[in-house]
Amino acid sequence: MTRLKGAATIRARSVIDKGIGQRLPPLAEQLVGRAAAVHPRQWAMIAGILGLVPLSLWLGSGEQVKLEDLFEVRRGDFVAKITEPGELRALDSATISAAKDLTIIYLIPEGTFAKRGDVLARFDPGKYETQLEEAAAALDVSEADLRKAETDVEAQRHRLQADIARFEAEARFAQLDLDDLKRRPLPNELAQAKMEVRRTQAAFDYAEAKRKVLPALVEKGFITRDTLEDAELRALEAKTVLQAAQFNLQKVMAGATPEELERAQIRLEQARFALDKAKSGMASQIESYKANIERERANVERAKKLIQTAETKLKVKEVTAPKDGLVVYAKASENKGNEKIQLGMIPYEGQPILYLPDPSTIVADTEVNEVDIGKVQVGGPAELELDSFPGKVFHGTTPSGVKVFDVTVKIDDNDQRIRPGLSATVGIIVERRDNVISVPLSAVLARDGGQAVLVGNGSRIEERKVVLGPSNEDRVIVEEGLREGERVIVSPPPAEDA
Repeated sequence: MTRLKGAATIRARSVIDKGIGQRLPPLAEQLVGRAAAVHPRQWAMIAGILGLVPLSLWLGSGEQVKLEDLFEVRRGDFVAKITEPGELRALDSATISAAKDLTIIYLIPEGTFAKRGDVLARFDPGKYETQLEEAAAALDVSEADLRKAETDVEAQRHRLQADIARFEAEARFAQLDLDDLKRRPLPNELAQAKMEVRRTQAAFDYAEAKRKVLPALVEKGFITRDTLEDAELRALEAKTVLQAAQFNLQKVMAGATPEELERAQIRLEQARFALDKAKSGMASQIESYKANIERERANVERAKKLIQTAETKLKVKEVTAPKDGLVVYAKASENKGNEKIQLGMIPYEGQPILYLPDPSTIVADTEVNEVDIGKVQVGGPAELELDSFPGKVFHGTTPSGVKVFDVTVKIDDNDQRIRPGLSATVGIIVERRDNVISVPLSAVLARDGGQAVLVGNGSRIEERKVVLGPSNEDRVIVEEGLREGERVIVSPPPAEDA
């Protein structure tokens, strides 16, 4: 490193000595040494400070100053712009979504300018044709189940009503029996019992009288022994019937016994319990049957809706453009990067598959550094170069409403290659001046808080202070200090290898 610095210092001193025709003063030698040790460009500045250096000596000193290192000052147009990456989007765009989760079998080519009503996509309806057949079969089964459920509930209702009627009759009869027992002796029952006693008594008296006269007739031979025995048997039977009637009369006159009343009460309670159980059971069973009917009705409605859905989706085998616009494919999914919708894919229902942006509303969004945002003018011009079409420059303006750091550029060109989602290099023009003098930035040197350039003046090199104006990425306007036709050095001579 020290060797390189020494060589640069000797080279600088040699060139300047030749230019002024004498050795440098000590102070000048120190300046030259320091400048050359720092950077090859600096020693040329020192030469300018000390005086004019013949250009021929510069060129003949062994330092290779090429013609392209000299820049001829001319007047011309100057443009300063802020260049940042951006992305295109449309302010007015229609989203085309999948109406069903079916396989895509046709897509209009991306980039096509579609007219309202144009077919954008078609889908394979096979899935919903199968669903329609299955739903129709399910509807037939559900309707049959519903009819059976309705028939079952009516049959069960009739059975339960018959059971209730039977239990009501049994309870009513049990109550009547109990009431009869409590009212004994009943007048009609007592009269009937007495009448039965009188009837059986008369029958017994007749049979007994007949039995008594028959033995004499047997002895006389008028009747046989068998006739007598038959009369005796009938008299005995009549006596038995009479005794039974008499016992029943006594029973009727005595009334019901406690045991009879208890048994009658138990029968009544059992009949009432059976009746209540039948009534409550009927309500719960009928509700159960009704619930079953509602389930079957729900199944029928569900099958009908499935049929309706399948029929509706079968009608939408394709989607058409709702408006004019440029066709842009949507992304396949968020987790598939930049992969776009394509044939054979099965988008979910409602998934965006296409966009129809209005080309006249496409803008470019970019972010401007904090130090440059103040330079952006509302309504100012801008230029864009799309990454997909390098070399083609599109034009635009910055509309009203510029936000801090975020800038939107309205694209003025109407070109079908301009699509939302494309990446672009956005150049916002912040200064445009015609017929001005400008030089490359590499020609400008910092000097005592100002700026200077090295001017080739005839056969000499002169360091000249200049007043600069706006600059862009590679040039700067020279307001004062240069004239058209002069030449400036745009790069210093390279350092020699030690």
